[in-house]
Amino acid sequence: MIKESLFAAEEREAKLDRLGDVLQVMEQQVDFKALAAEVDRVAPRPGRERGGRPPFPTELMVRAWVLQNLYGLSDEQMEYQVLDRLSFQRFLGLRRSRQIPDRTTFWTFRERLTVAKAGDALFEAMHRQLAQQGYMARGGQMVDVSLVPVPRQHVTEKERALLKEQAMPMEWKPAQRRQKDTEATWTKKHGKSYFGG
Repeated sequence: MIKESLFAAEEREAKLDRLGDVLQVMEQQVDFKALAAEVDRVAPRPGRERGGRPPFPTELMVRAWVLQNLYGLSDEQMEYQVLDRLSFQRFLGLRRSRQIPDRTTFWTFRERLTVAKAGDALFEAMHRQLAQQGYMARGGQMVDVSLVPVPRQHVTEKERALLKEQAMPMEWKPAQRRQKDTEATWTKKHGKSYFGG
């Protein structure tokens, strides 16, 4: 029988601490306030003249951007992982928050960094802070994979040989060339075969 507890959330957090939550270690070693201040300096927050909901704090978005890069997550997967993972919620300071950034918020922040050409400098500053404490940030093991089905390809042996050589068969009409996904392959997921890219 499974026991219920009014303090289950606190007990899980304590267990995470005992097991060694790497994100908590990173939080102690990196000055995210300083990184956020630098982002605000080189890539100022957009004005609120047009209204809309208030933006999330820059420090929270810097932390989210770090997570997204460390674990190689798409915006959609980042939204899902923040909703799902206790360690991500703790790291972002959203454990008890009603509002969670969505995929568009992550995209908008990344665009803000891209336009200001600040992404590389931000990551280098974080790596420097970690290195001063004797740590090295490495990409995580979480994999974000989406299978996109495409129409099955019907090609002859001769056409397949040409495609392997990165050439297009001459007899294919322009419409055929646009519709053929020459990079799609067969793969298996959960025991089921898929053709896609």
